[in-house]
Amino acid sequence: MIKFFRRIRQRLLSENKFSKYLLYAIGEIILVVIGILIALQINNWNEERKERTIELSYLNRLVIDLEENKTLWQKTLQRKKKQLDAAHIFLNFRFSKNQDTIIKILPHFQNLGTWKDININQVTFNEMVSSGSLNLISNDSIKIKLLNLDKLYKAILNNQDVLKAEHNDRLHGPTMKIINTSNAFVIDPNQRNVIKRKLPQEEMGIYFNQFQRDLITLINDKEFINGIVGITYNAQSQFRSFEEALVRINDVIVLLKKELNND
Repeated sequence: MIKFFRRIRQRLLSENKFSKYLLYAIGEIILVVIGILIALQINNWNEERKERTIELSYLNRLVIDLEENKTLWQKTLQRKKKQLDAAHIFLNFRFSKNQDTIIKILPHFQNLGTWKDININQVTFNEMVSSGSLNLISNDSIKIKLLNLDKLYKAILNNQDVLKAEHNDRLHGPTMKIINTSNAFVIDPNQRNVIKRKLPQEEMGIYFNQFQRDLITLINDKEFINGIVGITYNAQSQFRSFEEALVRINDVIVLLKKELNND
């Protein structure tokens, strides 16, 4: 092809047809430029297709992470509501005229005192932020909602750190100081076999009564009861935050799936 164009140029020059040669040269330059532009456009299309493939992979991973976090917040909300219910039971018992029946509230102790950290799955989002791949998301609404959701997560976790410290100080601390937990072994049939000798009924009664007295002391302990009151005060704001997280997660999932279906 190059030889063909060269022969045309040489023939035009040899025939002294300079004006035609000039027009031809300009036309040839235009063809070369057009060829370069087409090549660049094809290269851009290839790059865009590669970036879109990477973007779609990230969007699919984000949906998986968000679905997992949706389940996490649902379970966290349920767990915190059970904790609030337990706190109300303990507060009601605090003002009971007959505290000798304290063993009845023992089953609610686990819901009240157990703390579980909230482990949010942000693996894909954090990877995108650290690698600069967040800019691959072409839908600005998705990007903005992901960033706002991340801010909400951080606010919730910061608040949870404060509440965890309060929980350990006011609930766990007094419990460990007041309750002799070994006395609970004679009450729990599943744990009683740890004791290598058979305890006579009278001795079991002594341990049981001591455990009951410890519980009564605990529920009347100022620090412990203040911790329970703190649970009731903080519950509603936590519920609102968890419910807001669920709403935002659902919004992002809808947008992500719509974007994936559009491809």
